[in-house]
Amino acid sequence: MTRAEQINAAIRAIAFAQRATADAWVAGSGLTRQQAFTLGYIEEHQDRGVIARELAEMSGTTPASVASLLQGLEDRGLLTRTPSPDDSRVKLLAVTEEASELVVGFDEQMRAAQERFFSSLTVDEQDQLAALLDRVVAGLDVDIPTEPPRRTRRRR
Repeated sequence: MTRAEQINAAIRAIAFAQRATADAWVAGSGLTRQQAFTLGYIEEHQDRGVIARELAEMSGTTPASVASLLQGLEDRGLLTRTPSPDDSRVKLLAVTEEASELVVGFDEQMRAAQERFFSSLTVDEQDQLAALLDRVVAGLDVDIPTEPPRRTRRRR
C-alpha cells in the first residue's frame, strides 16, 4: 500500500466512524435518516428561508416525496410552514423547538464522537494534523462545497 493509499484509507475509516455515529443517533431518535437530515438542513438554513422545492432539488427527490416527508414532520409537531412575506403561494419551512432540541442532541453527539476519534493524539499533534489537512485541502484543484450539492432528477 502506498503512503497516499494509507492516508486515504485512514481518512475513509474516520468518515465511516462518523457515519456510524450519525446512524446510531438517527436509530435512537425515532426519525428516519431522511427526516433527520431534513430537519438539520432546515434548522441550519431557516434564517434565509427554506422552501420545499429547495429540499427536492438538493436531495434529488421528487416534490411529491418531499411533500410527504414534510407532512409527516409537520404532523409530529417538528416542522411549521408559514406563507412567505414576498409570495403567499410559497411556504417557508421552520423547525419547532422540539425539533431544534433533537438537532442539538445530534450535534452534541457528533462533537463528542469527534473528540473521541482524535483523543489518542496530543493537542499539539491534533493541531499539526489539522494544519496538514488544511494544506491538502487548499491544494486540491476542485471546489470544495460548503453546502450539500444541489441535485436535479433527470427526466426520462
